[in-house]
Amino acid sequence: MEKETNQQDTLLREQQILANSGTGIKTELVKAVKSFIKLAFLAITAFSLSFHVMPDHSYQIFPKERLSFAYTVIASTEVDHMINRYNEATDMERMFIQQDYIYRRLEELGVIVSKREDGE
Repeated sequence: MEKETNQQDTLLREQQILANSGTGIKTELVKAVKSFIKLAFLAITAFSLSFHVMPDHSYQIFPKERLSFAYTVIASTEVDHMINRYNEATDMERMFIQQDYIYRRLEELGVIVSKREDGE
């Protein structure tokens, strides 16, 4: 009977050792995954602060003038909104809009084309 108790104790200890050895590996794996997620989040944030992306125009990517989240993804609706704002503006407001970095870049890329009223 004592032999049976010793065998049960040994079996119980072996099960505890196996159970504890697996948690160390899982803990390291969880730490590695969390570190990867943090790094990926930082990389995506840095990219979104640094570049404009235009998915409607063959995914054109160009740098921003300064780090911000403004106009990170420029859809065709935002381009239409800029054009409408320009068309409804007075002459003085149009000068300010033309000096805006995003307007100049879109004009350079050929997304916004200015149409002159004097026939040129």
